Amino acid sequence: MSAELDSDDVNNPDNIMKILIATDIHLGFEYNKKRGQELDDSFVTFEEILQYGRKHEVDFVLLGGDLFHDAKPSQTAVLKCMELLRKYCLGSKEIKLQFLSDPEVAFSHCAHKTVNYEDPNLNVCMPIFSIHGNHDDPSFGAVGSMDLLSVSGLVNYFGKWTDLTKISISPLVLKKGETHIALYGLSYINDQRLSRLLRDYKMDLLRPKDIPDCYNIFVLHQNRAVHKEYGHIPENKLPGFLDFIVWGHEHECRISPEALSDASYLICQPGSSIATSLSEGEAKPKHVGILSISKQKFKMKPLKLKTVRPFVFDNLILREQNIRKDYTQPLSKSVYNFIDNYIENTLIPKAATQLSGHPKQPIQPLIRLRVFYTSEDEMFDGMQLAQKYCDEVANPMDMILFRKESTSTKRSKSSTTSFNDDPDEMAQIFQYEDDVDWNKTVQGGIKKHFSLEENKDKITVLSVNGLNEALNRFIERGDTDAFKDIISHHMKKTIAYLETCNVTNTESILNEIKNLRDKRMEKEQEEEIEIQQFFNDPNKKKSCKDTVDVIDSDDDEQTTMTKGRGARGRGAPSRGRGSRGGGRGKNKNTPDVTITSISSGKPKDQTSLRAYVRASNKKNIENIVIDDSD
Repeated sequence: MSAELDSDDVNNPDNIMKILIATDIHLGFEYNKKRGQELDDSFVTFEEILQYGRKHEVDFVLLGGDLFHDAKPSQTAVLKCMELLRKYCLGSKEIKLQFLSDPEVAFSHCAHKTVNYEDPNLNVCMPIFSIHGNHDDPSFGAVGSMDLLSVSGLVNYFGKWTDLTKISISPLVLKKGETHIALYGLSYINDQRLSRLLRDYKMDLLRPKDIPDCYNIFVLHQNRAVHKEYGHIPENKLPGFLDFIVWGHEHECRISPEALSDASYLICQPGSSIATSLSEGEAKPKHVGILSISKQKFKMKPLKLKTVRPFVFDNLILREQNIRKDYTQPLSKSVYNFIDNYIENTLIPKAATQLSGHPKQPIQPLIRLRVFYTSEDEMFDGMQLAQKYCDEVANPMDMILFRKESTSTKRSKSSTTSFNDDPDEMAQIFQYEDDVDWNKTVQGGIKKHFSLEENKDKITVLSVNGLNEALNRFIERGDTDAFKDIISHHMKKTIAYLETCNVTNTESILNEIKNLRDKRMEKEQEEEIEIQQFFNDPNKKKSCKDTVDVIDSDDDEQTTMTKGRGARGRGAPSRGRGSRGGGRGKNKNTPDVTITSISSGKPKDQTSLRAYVRASNKKNIENIVIDDSD
C-alpha cells in the first residue's frame, strides 16, 4: 500500500503530479426544467470544479464517466460544456507532463489519435482525461458526446472497449520529473458481463515495460454496491498490483481513500457533483479531490463543492412522535400539521446550514422526508403541502415519501436515522415474505418467466436476451429506440431464416420459428455477443429502418389477411404515407392486428412471411389466432 507524502516530497514539487479527480458530473440533468426556477445546477458546479483545477494548478483532470446525463445530450448542453472547457482548459501555460504511451493504442477508438496537449494546433493548459459512463455511453449511436469532445481536442477520451469476449487494457503512462503513473481506464460495461469476464480471468491490465516504480491508477464506472448477484463488481477482486482505484457510477461521496482488509490498493469514490435522485446517499456533502503523487507516495486533499444545491434527507417514524391529536378532525389532519411544522422548523433550517455563501449556489433546497406510518388513516394528500412550499423548496411535489411500517418490526427511536435503501432492511420494514428474493432483477424475472415450459412459446421471434439487453439500454442509457431496433433486428433475421426453409403452410412456418428459437437458446453466449455487436453497429439504424418500412402497418385493407385476399407484394401500388388510415398518426388505443387466417399454401412472396413474423412478435402473442381453415 502506498505511503503518504512527507515534507521531503513537498519540498520537491517538480516530482509531484497533481490530479483533480471527479466523477458523475451529469451535465444537462433537468436543464430548463422547473424546480421553482430554471435548473442550471450541473453547469454551475462543473465550472466550480474547473476553477478548482486552475486554482490548484493541477497537471490534469481525471473524470470517471457520466460527464453528460444523456447519451444524446441537447445541442445546448454540448455547447455550454464546450464553452466551459475552452474557458478553463485552453491557454498558454506550459504542460510538464510527458506522455510515454503509444497514442495509436491509447486512443485507438478516437478520430485523432494523439494526446491533446501535444497537438501543435492546440494550446492546452489543463488537460482532461475521461472515460465514459452508462449515461454518456455512445455504443448505440454512431457518434457519442465524448467523441465530439475528443475530436474537438478538449478532452482526452480513453478506456472505451467493445470486445465482449475479453478485455486487455494498455495504460496511459505519464511522467513528471521522477514520478511515473500508469493510468488504466475502463468505460462502462454491463455489470453482469464484466463480472463474468472477471470470474473467467478474461480481464488483463497490461504492465508497462522498462518503467520502474509506476504508480498504478485504475478508473472505472460500474456498480460497487451489491444490487444483485453478479450485478456489481466486487471491490476486492481487481488486480492486486494496482495502487489506487477511482470508482465512478456510485453517487454517494466517499472521497477519502478507503483501504480493504483483503486487497492492497485504496479505493476513492468521489460520487456525483449534483443530486440526480432524492436518495439518502445523494444528500451527503459533495466533494472532488486533489490527488498528489510523488513516486510511490500520495496525498488526497478533499475539496468541498460550494455551488451544490442544499439537500436534506430525513426519516420520520410516526409512531415514535408525539403527535397532538385533535379528535374533532381526522387523524390525517393532525399528521399533516405535525409534518408541516417539522418541515418548516427542522428541515428548512437544516438546509439553510448548507448555504456556503457562494454567489452561484442555488438557494431553494431539495427536501426529502420519508414517513413511516402504521395506519392508512395517517396518510394525507401532499398537494396542499406542495402548494405551501412551492416557492421555498425546489421539489415541492415530491417532498414526502410514505412508507408503511410493519407492526411486527417496531424499532427504537435510535433507529430513525439509520434507515437506508438496503433491500434486506426495506423488506424487513415493509414485512415482505421471507422467501422473496430482493436481489432479483426485472431482467432475471423475464428470463425465468419465459424459461417455464408453459411460457416458452409466448416469445419466439424476439429473444429473451434481446429483450433484456434492450431493457438495459433503455433504462441505463436512455436509448428510446432500443426496443424498436431489437424487434426489427430479430424480425429481419427470422425472415431471412424462413426464406432458406421449405415452408408450405402455417404449421411449418411456426415450427421453423420455434426451431430458430431453440437454436438461439442452445448458443446463448454467442447470441449475447451478436446482440451487443448489433447495438454497437453504427449502421444498424438504416437496416432497422428498411425492415420497419417494409413491415409497417398497411392501410385498413391489410389488417386482415384471408385466403381470398392475398398479401400485397413489394411491387404492388400503395398509398403514400400521408394518406394511410393506420399510419403513424393513428390513435394509440388502436388494438393490435390479429391474423384470423393465412393461406395454407406456400407464400407467393415474402410479405406474407413478414406479416406472420410481425404478428408473432406482438406483445400479447398468446392472443393471436392462427386459423388455417378455409
